[in-house]
Amino acid sequence: YWSKMLPSGSFTSSIFSKRKEAKDYSVEDFSKFLENYTPNNISVNEVILDPNKDHVDIEISIADYHLAKRCVDGDNDPADRAKRYYNIASSLVNKVRANYNINTIALPISNDFFHTDNYQHQTTQGTPQDTIMDYHSEYELGFAVLVDTINMLRQHCNDVTVVLVQGNHDRTKSFYLAHALDVYFKNDLDVSFIREHSVIKGLTFGNTFIGWHHGNCKLDDLPLLFATHPQYSQAFGNAKYREVHTGDKHHYMAKEIKGVRIQQMPSLSGVDRWHLDNNFVHSVRAALALVYDPIVGKICEFEERI
Repeated sequence: YWSKMLPSGSFTSSIFSKRKEAKDYSVEDFSKFLENYTPNNISVNEVILDPNKDHVDIEISIADYHLAKRCVDGDNDPADRAKRYYNIASSLVNKVRANYNINTIALPISNDFFHTDNYQHQTTQGTPQDTIMDYHSEYELGFAVLVDTINMLRQHCNDVTVVLVQGNHDRTKSFYLAHALDVYFKNDLDVSFIREHSVIKGLTFGNTFIGWHHGNCKLDDLPLLFATHPQYSQAFGNAKYREVHTGDKHHYMAKEIKGVRIQQMPSLSGVDRWHLDNNFVHSVRAALALVYDPIVGKICEFEERI
C-alpha cells in the first residue's frame, strides 16, 4: 500500500492484494480455534420433570439460517444473528416445556445454516454470494452458537439428537461443523449425532418416522426415496405415521402424498439481492417446534416469528 500527495494538495493511493486461496489455509489452521475454545458459561443441570405433564419428543426446526448472508434490509450484524438463533431456540423449547415433559429433542443442523462453502464466498456448486463475514469467521461463530444452543436444550430434555441435513450452500462446511460438534460433545451421553455423509437422514419418534432432506429436489419423489432406502426403509415401513421435512425454499408449505406428509420449513433468513431481483420476497420469517406423542404422532406445532 502507498499514498502520495499530488500538486493540487489531494492524495492518491494504491493497494496491491492477492486473493487468499485454499492452499494458503491448512487443516491445522482450520482446527486451531478448537484448541482453546470455551463456550459461554451455560451450566447443564439435571432435568426436572413434572409428573402431571405428558411426555413428548420434539423437533426444533430453524432451517435455512444463512448466517453470513448480506440482506438488503440492513439486518446485517453477525452478533445479532448469533443471538437470534439461540433466543429463538430457547423460546420454542420453553413454549413446549410449559405444556409437556420432553424426552428427546431432534435438532436438524445445516439446511444452509452457513451461507457459503469456501474462501471465494461461493456455495458448494460455486455460485457467488454477498456476505457479511469471511469463510472462517462464519464457521467459528456458527460453531459457538450451536455449542451454546445444544447446551441450552440439554436443560429441557433427556436427550438431544443433532441431525446433519446438508444444504446446497454449505454441504462441505456443515459436515466439518457436525464432526467438530460430535467431538466436542463426545463425553456427554445425552447428546448424540446422526451425521453420516448423506443428503438424507431419518429418525423414529414412537409411531412416527421423520425423514429429512434439504429439499433442493422434486419433493414428490422423497417418500419413495425413503421407502426404498437401504438404511431407512424398514423404519419407514414399520411406522404408523410418516413425515418428510425439507427446507431450501424459505417459506412454509405442507402436503400429503399417499399418507406421507411433506413439510417444507420456513426460514428466519431475510431477503438478499438475488431473492429481491427474482421476486422471492415477503415470506413469513419463522422457526418451528414440532411436538410428537409416542402413540398418536404429531399433536401440535409452536411457531416463533420475527
